[in-house]
Amino acid sequence: MLILGLDPGSLCTGYGLIEVRRGAMLWRASGTLRPPRGEALPARLLALQNGLRELLRETRPQAMSIEDSFVGRNSRAALVLGEARGVLTVTALSEGVPLFEYAPRLVKLSVTGSGGASKEQVHRMVGHLIERVPRDLPLDVTDALALAVCHAHRCAQPPDAPRSADGRTGDGGGAQSRRRARARSQGGARDAFSTAREWSGSLPRAAGGTRLRETR
Repeated sequence: MLILGLDPGSLCTGYGLIEVRRGAMLWRASGTLRPPRGEALPARLLALQNGLRELLRETRPQAMSIEDSFVGRNSRAALVLGEARGVLTVTALSEGVPLFEYAPRLVKLSVTGSGGASKEQVHRMVGHLIERVPRDLPLDVTDALALAVCHAHRCAQPPDAPRSADGRTGDGGGAQSRRRARARSQGGARDAFSTAREWSGSLPRAAGGTRLRETR
């Protein structure tokens, strides 16, 4: 299964492609879409649309995950980001790629075990969870890869599993509480890593054994 994660932005959109194969998550491609900075917003949005369309046709992902919309402190920046995000979502749907949206807190929780994790913590955990991933990727790219990982984890969860208020599956909170207690006593990241590995053990097999050109 090929999953493309997108971290949307009008000036820089990070992307990360992973392949889920036999319970492992493998890095396949990553980079950024950068519209011309000096152009007006409509021209940048058009460039963003064309860039994503080309990427989707080259990589042919079976799912795309994108960060859910949120309200920022700067209303103008939030508006522009919303327009960029809208272009990205419509482009994916027009290319026939199934689209999934995840709140930033849920993505961090899925990857690190903490909904309040920093970008640097996400960066570190992405390096642990995804095989063959380069170590020098920018934060925009590792945020995109985290979105792909989040969707992979969600695919691995049973559809009828009970969900807590934050969207995680569980047994009424007991197992989750024990994981959090272990994380506090062992430093957090190590427990989050083992938990993610447990989730990834039941991930679906990749379709067709697709092999992609690995690019930065």
